[in-house]
Amino acid sequence: MKSKKLQNYIEYYSFRALIGLLRAIPYKVAVAYVSFLFYLIGYRIGVRKKVAKAQLEKVYPTKSKKEIERILRELYRQMALNICEVYLMDDKTLNESSRLEGQEYVDAAFAMGKGIILATAHYGNWEAARILPLKGIAVSVITKRQRNILFDDYTNMIRERNTVRTIDMRRGLKDIMRDLGENRMLAILADQNAGSRGLIHDFLGFPASHWKGVAKLSLRYKIPIVPGFVVRQPDDSLIFRFFPILQYPDLADKEENYPKVIGDINARTEELIHQHPEQWFWVHKRWKGAKKGRKLNIDE
Repeated sequence: MKSKKLQNYIEYYSFRALIGLLRAIPYKVAVAYVSFLFYLIGYRIGVRKKVAKAQLEKVYPTKSKKEIERILRELYRQMALNICEVYLMDDKTLNESSRLEGQEYVDAAFAMGKGIILATAHYGNWEAARILPLKGIAVSVITKRQRNILFDDYTNMIRERNTVRTIDMRRGLKDIMRDLGENRMLAILADQNAGSRGLIHDFLGFPASHWKGVAKLSLRYKIPIVPGFVVRQPDDSLIFRFFPILQYPDLADKEENYPKVIGDINARTEELIHQHPEQWFWVHKRWKGAKKGRKLNIDE
Protein backbone atom coordinates (compact mmCIF):
# COMPACT_ATOMS: atom_id res chain seq x y z
CA MET A 1 0.00 0.00 0.00
CA LYS A 2 2.78 2.43 0.95
CA SER A 3 4.67 1.62 -2.25
CA LYS A 4 1.59 2.38 -4.36
CA LYS A 5 1.06 5.65 -2.51
CA LEU A 6 4.67 6.60 -3.11
CA GLN A 7 4.34 5.66 -6.77
CA ASN A 8 1.27 7.90 -7.06
CA TYR A 9 3.13 10.85 -5.53
CA ILE A 10 6.15 10.37 -7.81
CA GLU A 11 3.99 10.08 -10.93
CA TYR A 12 1.81 13.05 -10.01
CA TYR A 13 4.47 15.54 -9.02
CA SER A 14 6.67 14.55 -11.96
CA PHE A 15 3.73 15.23 -14.24
CA ARG A 16 2.94 18.56 -12.56
CA ALA A 17 6.59 19.59 -12.90
CA LEU A 18 6.53 18.77 -16.62
CA ILE A 19 3.28 20.70 -17.08
CA GLY A 20 4.82 23.68 -15.29
CA LEU A 21 7.81 23.66 -17.62
CA LEU A 22 5.64 23.34 -20.72
CA ARG A 23 3.43 26.25 -19.63
CA ALA A 24 6.54 28.41 -19.32
CA ILE A 25 7.32 28.15 -23.05
CA PRO A 26 5.25 29.26 -26.09
CA TYR A 27 2.25 26.99 -26.70
CA LYS A 28 3.31 26.01 -30.23
CA VAL A 29 6.74 24.98 -28.96
CA ALA A 30 5.12 22.93 -26.18
CA VAL A 31 2.82 21.21 -28.70
CA ALA A 32 5.81 20.35 -30.91
CA TYR A 33 7.67 18.90 -27.92
CA VAL A 34 4.71 16.82 -26.67
CA SER A 35 3.99 15.62 -30.21
CA PHE A 36 7.60 14.48 -30.53
CA LEU A 37 7.37 12.59 -27.24
CA PHE A 38 4.21 10.79 -28.34
CA TYR A 39 5.80 9.97 -31.70
CA LEU A 40 8.98 8.66 -30.09
CA ILE A 41 7.53 6.83 -27.08
CA GLY A 42 4.16 5.87 -28.51
CA TYR A 43 4.75 5.23 -32.19
CA ARG A 44 8.47 4.42 -32.40
CA ILE A 45 9.07 2.61 -29.10
CA GLY A 46 5.56 1.27 -29.31
CA VAL A 47 3.68 1.98 -26.07
CA ARG A 48 0.21 0.45 -26.67
CA LYS A 49 0.98 0.39 -30.39
CA LYS A 50 0.60 -3.39 -30.61
CA VAL A 51 -2.97 -3.19 -29.29
CA ALA A 52 -3.89 -0.30 -31.58
CA LYS A 53 -2.37 -1.93 -34.66
CA ALA A 54 -3.99 -5.32 -34.05
CA GLN A 55 -7.41 -3.74 -33.60
CA LEU A 56 -7.03 -1.58 -36.69
CA GLU A 57 -5.99 -4.56 -38.81
CA LYS A 58 -8.98 -6.60 -37.62
CA VAL A 59 -11.51 -3.84 -38.23
CA TYR A 60 -9.92 -2.78 -41.54
CA PRO A 61 -8.49 -5.96 -43.09
CA THR A 62 -8.36 -4.44 -46.58
CA LYS A 63 -6.27 -1.43 -45.62
CA SER A 64 -2.62 -1.60 -46.66
CA LYS A 65 0.21 -1.71 -44.12
CA LYS A 66 1.18 1.78 -45.25
CA GLU A 67 -2.30 3.11 -44.52
CA ILE A 68 -2.42 1.40 -41.11
CA GLU A 69 0.92 2.97 -40.21
CA ARG A 70 -0.32 6.38 -41.36
CA ILE A 71 -3.36 6.06 -39.09
CA LEU A 72 -1.17 4.99 -36.17
CA ARG A 73 1.21 7.93 -36.59
CA GLU A 74 -1.69 10.35 -36.76
CA LEU A 75 -3.36 8.66 -33.77
CA TYR A 76 -0.38 9.47 -31.55
CA ARG A 77 -0.29 13.04 -32.86
CA GLN A 78 -3.97 13.40 -32.03
CA MET A 79 -3.34 12.10 -28.52
CA ALA A 80 -0.57 14.66 -28.07
CA LEU A 81 -2.87 17.49 -29.19
CA ASN A 82 -5.56 16.29 -26.77
CA ILE A 83 -3.12 16.34 -23.87
CA CYS A 84 -1.97 19.85 -24.75
CA GLU A 85 -5.54 21.15 -25.03
CA VAL A 86 -6.46 19.63 -21.67
CA TYR A 87 -3.44 20.63 -19.59
CA LEU A 88 -1.83 23.55 -21.42
CA MET A 89 -4.50 25.45 -23.35
CA ASP A 90 -6.62 27.96 -21.43
CA ASP A 91 -10.40 27.73 -21.63
CA LYS A 92 -10.84 31.03 -23.49
CA THR A 93 -8.53 29.94 -26.31
CA LEU A 94 -10.10 26.48 -26.51
CA ASN A 95 -13.56 28.03 -26.65
CA GLU A 96 -12.57 30.43 -29.42
CA SER A 97 -10.97 27.63 -31.48
CA SER A 98 -14.08 25.44 -31.40
CA ARG A 99 -17.65 25.71 -32.61
CA LEU A 100 -20.99 23.92 -32.40
CA GLU A 101 -22.70 22.09 -35.24
CA GLY A 102 -26.21 20.72 -34.88
CA GLN A 103 -27.12 22.90 -31.91
CA GLU A 104 -30.75 22.76 -33.01
CA TYR A 105 -30.88 19.13 -31.84
CA VAL A 106 -29.57 20.13 -28.42
CA ASP A 107 -32.03 23.02 -28.15
CA ALA A 108 -34.95 20.76 -29.10
CA ALA A 109 -33.91 18.16 -26.54
CA PHE A 110 -33.54 20.77 -23.77
CA ALA A 111 -37.01 22.08 -24.63
CA MET A 112 -38.46 18.74 -23.49
CA GLY A 113 -37.36 19.59 -19.95
CA LYS A 114 -36.09 16.13 -19.00
CA GLY A 115 -32.39 16.68 -19.40
CA ILE A 116 -30.28 15.20 -22.18
CA ILE A 117 -28.07 12.14 -22.43
CA LEU A 118 -25.09 13.06 -24.61
CA ALA A 119 -23.94 9.73 -26.04
CA THR A 120 -20.33 10.32 -27.00
CA ALA A 121 -17.12 8.33 -27.41
CA HIS A 122 -13.33 8.34 -27.11
CA TYR A 123 -13.21 10.31 -30.33
CA GLY A 124 -11.46 13.55 -31.23
CA ASN A 125 -10.86 15.47 -28.02
CA TRP A 126 -13.77 14.35 -25.85
CA GLU A 127 -12.22 16.18 -22.87
CA ALA A 128 -12.98 19.50 -24.59
CA ALA A 129 -16.51 19.18 -23.17
CA ARG A 130 -15.24 21.29 -20.27
CA ILE A 131 -15.89 24.44 -22.28
CA LEU A 132 -19.50 23.61 -23.25
CA PRO A 133 -20.85 25.83 -20.44
CA LEU A 134 -19.05 28.74 -22.13
CA LYS A 135 -21.24 27.99 -25.15
CA GLY A 136 -24.42 27.98 -23.07
CA ILE A 137 -24.74 24.24 -22.43
CA ALA A 138 -24.95 23.08 -18.81
CA VAL A 139 -23.16 19.73 -18.76
CA SER A 140 -22.30 16.98 -16.30
CA VAL A 141 -19.87 14.20 -17.20
CA ILE A 142 -19.71 10.59 -16.05
CA THR A 143 -16.15 9.72 -15.08
CA LYS A 144 -14.31 6.56 -14.14
CA ARG A 145 -11.98 6.76 -11.15
CA GLN A 146 -8.35 6.28 -12.19
CA ARG A 147 -5.67 4.35 -10.31
CA ASN A 148 -3.70 7.46 -9.35
CA ILE A 149 -6.22 9.48 -7.35
CA LEU A 150 -3.92 12.53 -7.21
CA PHE A 151 -3.80 12.70 -11.00
CA ASP A 152 -7.52 11.96 -11.15
CA ASP A 153 -8.42 14.79 -8.78
CA TYR A 154 -6.23 17.22 -10.73
CA THR A 155 -7.88 16.31 -14.02
CA ASN A 156 -11.35 16.61 -12.48
CA MET A 157 -10.43 20.06 -11.20
CA ILE A 158 -9.68 21.10 -14.79
CA ARG A 159 -12.92 19.53 -16.02
CA GLU A 160 -14.95 21.40 -13.40
CA ARG A 161 -13.53 24.90 -13.98
CA ASN A 162 -16.55 26.18 -15.93
CA THR A 163 -19.39 24.74 -13.81
CA VAL A 164 -19.06 21.27 -15.37
CA ARG A 165 -20.03 18.62 -12.82
CA THR A 166 -18.23 15.26 -12.62
CA ILE A 167 -20.08 12.16 -11.47
CA ASP A 168 -18.33 8.92 -10.46
CA MET A 169 -19.84 6.17 -12.62
CA ARG A 170 -19.60 3.62 -9.77
CA ARG A 171 -21.97 5.38 -7.36
CA GLY A 172 -23.54 8.30 -9.14
CA LEU A 173 -27.22 7.42 -9.73
CA LYS A 174 -28.47 9.98 -7.21
CA ASP A 175 -26.32 12.71 -8.78
CA ILE A 176 -27.31 11.61 -12.27
CA MET A 177 -31.02 11.91 -11.50
CA ARG A 178 -30.49 15.26 -9.76
CA ASP A 179 -28.65 16.72 -12.76
CA LEU A 180 -31.14 15.38 -15.31
CA GLY A 181 -33.89 16.82 -13.10
CA GLU A 182 -32.18 20.19 -13.42
CA ASN A 183 -32.38 19.80 -17.22
CA ARG A 184 -28.62 19.43 -17.66
CA MET A 185 -26.78 17.52 -20.38
CA LEU A 186 -25.26 14.28 -19.08
CA ALA A 187 -22.21 13.23 -21.12
CA ILE A 188 -21.50 9.49 -21.19
CA LEU A 189 -18.70 7.72 -23.06
CA ALA A 190 -20.83 5.01 -24.64
CA ASP A 191 -17.88 3.12 -26.16
CA GLN A 192 -16.33 1.98 -22.87
CA ASN A 193 -15.71 -1.70 -22.23
CA ALA A 194 -18.21 -2.91 -19.60
CA GLY A 195 -16.52 -6.25 -18.93
CA SER A 196 -18.49 -9.30 -17.85
CA ARG A 197 -21.41 -7.17 -16.61
CA GLY A 198 -22.10 -5.58 -19.96
CA LEU A 199 -24.45 -6.29 -22.83
CA ILE A 200 -22.74 -7.95 -25.80
CA HIS A 201 -23.43 -6.14 -29.05
CA ASP A 202 -21.40 -5.68 -32.23
CA PHE A 203 -19.14 -2.65 -32.42
CA LEU A 204 -17.24 -2.07 -35.66
CA GLY A 205 -18.15 -5.60 -36.70
CA PHE A 206 -17.07 -7.51 -33.58
CA PRO A 207 -18.87 -8.37 -30.31
CA ALA A 208 -18.09 -5.91 -27.55
CA SER A 209 -19.33 -5.42 -24.01
CA HIS A 210 -21.46 -2.29 -23.56
CA TRP A 211 -22.68 -0.50 -20.44
CA LYS A 212 -26.48 -0.67 -20.22
CA GLY A 213 -26.85 2.65 -18.39
CA VAL A 214 -27.52 4.84 -21.43
CA ALA A 215 -30.32 2.58 -22.66
CA LYS A 216 -31.77 2.01 -19.19
CA LEU A 217 -31.89 5.72 -18.31
CA SER A 218 -33.42 6.69 -21.64
CA LEU A 219 -36.08 3.99 -21.68
CA ARG A 220 -37.01 4.15 -17.99
CA TYR A 221 -37.26 7.94 -17.70
CA LYS A 222 -37.86 8.81 -21.38
CA ILE A 223 -34.71 10.93 -21.51
CA PRO A 224 -33.80 12.09 -25.04
CA ILE A 225 -30.41 10.95 -26.33
CA VAL A 226 -28.32 13.27 -28.48
CA PRO A 227 -25.29 11.59 -30.07
CA GLY A 228 -22.43 14.06 -30.15
CA PHE A 229 -18.70 14.03 -30.79
CA VAL A 230 -15.78 16.47 -30.72
CA VAL A 231 -14.33 16.25 -34.22
CA ARG A 232 -10.88 17.62 -35.00
CA GLN A 233 -10.61 19.58 -38.24
CA PRO A 234 -7.66 19.70 -40.71
CA ASP A 235 -6.47 22.94 -39.09
CA ASP A 236 -6.69 21.21 -35.66
CA SER A 237 -9.65 23.30 -34.52
CA LEU A 238 -12.59 21.42 -32.98
CA ILE A 239 -16.24 21.02 -33.87
CA PHE A 240 -18.80 19.80 -31.35
CA ARG A 241 -20.98 17.86 -33.80
CA PHE A 242 -24.44 16.89 -32.55
CA PHE A 243 -26.83 14.53 -34.33
CA PRO A 244 -30.63 14.13 -34.39
CA ILE A 245 -32.35 13.10 -31.17
CA LEU A 246 -32.83 9.42 -30.41
CA GLN A 247 -36.13 8.72 -28.62
CA TYR A 248 -38.05 5.55 -27.87
CA PRO A 249 -41.47 6.48 -26.45
CA ASP A 250 -42.94 3.05 -27.21
CA LEU A 251 -40.08 0.94 -25.82
CA ALA A 252 -40.27 -0.27 -22.21
CA ASP A 253 -37.25 -0.46 -19.92
CA LYS A 254 -36.56 -4.13 -20.63
CA GLU A 255 -33.34 -5.99 -21.37
CA GLU A 256 -34.52 -7.06 -24.81
CA ASN A 257 -34.90 -3.41 -25.86
CA TYR A 258 -31.41 -2.26 -24.88
CA PRO A 259 -29.71 -3.55 -28.07
CA LYS A 260 -31.91 -1.23 -30.16
CA VAL A 261 -30.72 1.85 -28.27
CA ILE A 262 -27.10 0.72 -28.14
CA GLY A 263 -27.15 -0.18 -31.82
CA ASP A 264 -28.44 3.25 -32.82
CA ILE A 265 -25.72 4.97 -30.78
CA ASN A 266 -23.07 2.67 -32.21
CA ALA A 267 -24.20 3.47 -35.75
CA ARG A 268 -23.40 7.15 -35.23
CA THR A 269 -20.09 6.38 -33.52
CA GLU A 270 -19.02 3.97 -36.25
CA GLU A 271 -19.95 6.50 -38.93
CA LEU A 272 -17.52 9.03 -37.44
CA ILE A 273 -14.79 6.41 -36.89
CA HIS A 274 -14.96 5.26 -40.51
CA GLN A 275 -14.68 8.87 -41.68
CA HIS A 276 -11.62 9.60 -39.55
CA PRO A 277 -10.26 6.40 -37.96
CA GLU A 278 -7.20 8.23 -36.64
CA GLN A 279 -9.46 10.19 -34.26
CA TRP A 280 -10.70 7.17 -32.30
CA PHE A 281 -8.82 5.85 -29.26
CA TRP A 282 -7.51 2.57 -30.71
CA VAL A 283 -5.16 1.99 -27.77
CA HIS A 284 -8.23 1.19 -25.65
CA LYS A 285 -8.96 -2.58 -25.51
CA ARG A 286 -12.54 -2.09 -26.60
CA TRP A 287 -13.32 -5.75 -27.28
CA LYS A 288 -11.60 -7.25 -24.24
CA GLY A 289 -14.85 -7.73 -22.29
CA ALA A 290 -16.68 -9.79 -24.92
CA LYS A 291 -17.11 -13.33 -23.62
CA LYS A 292 -18.84 -14.95 -26.56
CA GLY A 293 -19.00 -14.86 -30.33
CA ARG A 294 -16.21 -13.59 -32.55
CA LYS A 295 -13.29 -11.98 -30.72
CA LEU A 296 -10.40 -9.81 -31.81
CA ASN A 297 -7.86 -12.05 -30.05
CA ILE A 298 -5.77 -9.08 -28.94
CA ASP A 299 -2.79 -10.19 -26.85
CA GLU A 300 -3.07 -9.19 -23.23
